[in-house]
Amino acid sequence: MTNEKKKIIIQEIYYWKNSRLLPETYCDFLLALYTEGNQDKEELPSQTLKKNQGFTAFHGLIYGLLLLLLLVTLLVIYFTELSYVLQMSIVSFFLVTSISVTAYFIRKRVFFQVPLSLSFIQLLLISLSLVDYFANGDRFWMGTIIVFNCLLWIVMGRMTRILYLVISEVVGLTIFVLMVIIYNY
Repeated sequence: MTNEKKKIIIQEIYYWKNSRLLPETYCDFLLALYTEGNQDKEELPSQTLKKNQGFTAFHGLIYGLLLLLLLVTLLVIYFTELSYVLQMSIVSFFLVTSISVTAYFIRKRVFFQVPLSLSFIQLLLISLSLVDYFANGDRFWMGTIIVFNCLLWIVMGRMTRILYLVISEVVGLTIFVLMVIIYNY
C-alpha cells in the first residue's frame, strides 16, 4: 500500500474517532495497525488535539458555581422571607442558567452529567415549591410532580445514555410507590 493511501486511511480513522462513529478502542486498534505501531503525537491532525483537551480548571470552576447555585436555590426557597414571586424569579433565573451551562457542555462534548443532574435537582425543587404554593401541599399534586420529574429523568437518561439517571428514576418511583402504600394503610 502506498504512503498516500495510508495517510488518507489514517486521516479517515481520526475522523471516525473524533466524530465517534466507531468506539475509541476500535479506532486505536486501526491506527496502530495502519501506522504499524509508530503513531506519534506529531502526526495527529490539529482538530484531534483540540477535541481531546478534556476537563480543565475552567470546567471545574463552572461546576463549583453550579453547585453554589443549587445551594443558593435551596436557601432562597426555604430560608428567606422574600415574596413568593421574587423567590420564583430568582430560582427560575438560576434554573435557566444551569440549563444553559448544560447545553454549553453538551455542545463542547465535555462532562455534562454534573450540570445536567444539578439542573434536574433544581427543576424538582422549583416544581415542588410551585405545587406547595398553588395546591397548598396537596399530596396528589405533589405525587404527580414527583412522577413527572421521574419520567423526565428516565427520558433524558435514555436519550443521553446516562445510566444513573435511569436508576435514579426507578429508585424515585419505587420510593414514591412505597410511600403511597404506607400512607394509605
